[in-house]
This record gives sequence, structure tokens and C-alpha cells, in this order.
Amino acid sequence: MTRIKLYEPAVALTDLAVGLEAGVFALVIARTGDRAATLSPRAVASRRWFVVFFAATSAAAIVGAVLHGLLPARDTRARRRLWRVSLGSIGVAGLSAWCLGAVLALPRATAVRVRRVMIAAHAIYLLWLSRSNPPYSVAIAVYVPGAVALGSGLVRRSRDPITRTAAAIALAGLGLTFGAAAVQLKRIAIHPRLFDHNATYHTIQAVALASFFAAARRFIGA
Repeated sequence: MTRIKLYEPAVALTDLAVGLEAGVFALVIARTGDRAATLSPRAVASRRWFVVFFAATSAAAIVGAVLHGLLPARDTRARRRLWRVSLGSIGVAGLSAWCLGAVLALPRATAVRVRRVMIAAHAIYLLWLSRSNPPYSVAIAVYVPGAVALGSGLVRRSRDPITRTAAAIALAGLGLTFGAAAVQLKRIAIHPRLFDHNATYHTIQAVALASFFAAARRFIGA
């Protein structure tokens, strides 16, 4: 029986767990509302971008699991390619956050214009990424503005009694996401060797994703 050696077991396994979790959420959200007679245009657009968000998060996490678990730290062609896929997936997640914020908070025509601009901007990012090998901080810099835009949209939706609960749950998830990022940045770990700051980050992010999933189902139903 062949044993698979994991270079960073806790980081790789928690990354894999997040990837599988987000993948399942993407599939469930894609089917949410299928049996309803009609869905509003806002609900249809929200569902589409929630699926993109969860699918991109799943791809980034699963690729991260491979990078941390199966590939050595030395620079190789395979590692560089997977690194670009991971950073590109984070960029797509940031794009989905921009589009979700626009769909949830803006009139339809304005939301469409924002979506077109952001798709063009992120397409440029992906094209540049295909020809370079930037650090992880670049992907975060691309992701954060979208997260802020989504937060603004959620605050606006929290004023509507129909979507108040969904917005509050999503804002809690967004808060956990920023909290997880702070844990990673400050290198706060459950255990410095067995469960480091990256594994701790993934654990908090898994809870944040569950919050987003609960909010997504409520937004689509609303």
C-alpha cells in the first residue's frame, strides 16, 4: 500500500476541507430555487454570483491543498502553474464579491455596468497573472476591494426587513473572513507546529463559508 507523504499535513487537510465544503455549497446553491415557479432577476443574478464565489473558493483551496501537501517548497514549473491557478481563483472570488455587492444593493442597470467594468478589470488581472508569478499579497490586494464592496451592499440590504436576516448572517461571515485574515497575518496558531496559523485561518474560513451559504439561500429565497 502506497503512503502519500504530506509536507504540511494540517494546512493541506484543512485547505482540502474548505475546498470540498465550498464545492458542495456551489452545487447546492446552483440548484436552489430550481423548483420555484419564478425567481426575481435579482435572485437569479445573486444565485449565479454566489455559485461563482463558492466555486472559485473551492478551486483556490483545493489547489492550495496540493501546493501545501504534495509539492515540495522548492520552485518548480508545476508549482508555479498551480500557484497561478490559486491566485487566479482568488481573483475570481473577488470579482464575484464585487458583482454580488452590485446585484444586492444597486439598481439593475447600474449593477450591470459595474459587473462589466469589474469583469474587464479582472480579465486584465488574469492575463497579467498568466505571464507572471506574483506573491500571495497581490491576490489579496485584488480580493479585498470586492469584499469591501460586498460589505457595503450587505449593509444596505440590512435595512430591508425582507433581507435583514440574510444580510446580517452574511456580514457575520464577512467579519469572520477578515478576522481569519488577521489571524494569518499575525501568525496566530492553535499550535505552532501541529496546527499553524495557516491551518487556523482555514478553520475560521470554513465557518465563514457556512455563514455565506446560509445567507445565500435566504437571499435567493427572498
